Amino acid sequence: MDDFLFYTKLGLNHILDPNAFDHLLFLVVLTLPYLYKQLHQLVLMVTVFTIGHTVSLWAASAGIVHISPSLIEFLIPITILLTAFHVLYWNNAISAKSSTPFTLLAVFFGIIHGLGFSNYFSMVFADKGIGLPLLYFTLGIETAQIIAVIAVVFLNTALSRLGVLKRDRMLVGSSIIIGILVPILISSANAL
Repeated sequence: MDDFLFYTKLGLNHILDPNAFDHLLFLVVLTLPYLYKQLHQLVLMVTVFTIGHTVSLWAASAGIVHISPSLIEFLIPITILLTAFHVLYWNNAISAKSSTPFTLLAVFFGIIHGLGFSNYFSMVFADKGIGLPLLYFTLGIETAQIIAVIAVVFLNTALSRLGVLKRDRMLVGSSIIIGILVPILISSANAL
């Protein structure tokens, strides 16, 4: 039970930690186009992101994959930036009929984000094995992601009911996130 609580809490904190807000930025920008009635579609996309995250975290922790941490630290904000541009410029394409390509991208982006946490995770459970700690960690991640996504969806729905247009909500939200990402990208590019 102690391992379950420890690793689940670690997964929750991985998403909700204000000092490691890149994952949260990704979730917020991903969620900008969606309202409450589309929540099931969004949860599916977040879940496939988690699957990609878990697979790469497992592969890196097991020593199957090794990629330069500085390259991953550069690619993570790139995934967020690409998602922001997708929301900003191609938001009319975001619908139930056309979400499959972006859902596949969510898996790929999850793989990149999972690689970003693999070194730390490997150290934390070095003597425990990968199986159950990774499962518990993944449950924590998925729970935190669902909490974050529901919060943004309810905010989107409330703004929509107050008359804020989807286009305006996505323009403002994506622009703020792009503004936050620029210094992060410059810093991570310099570290390459």
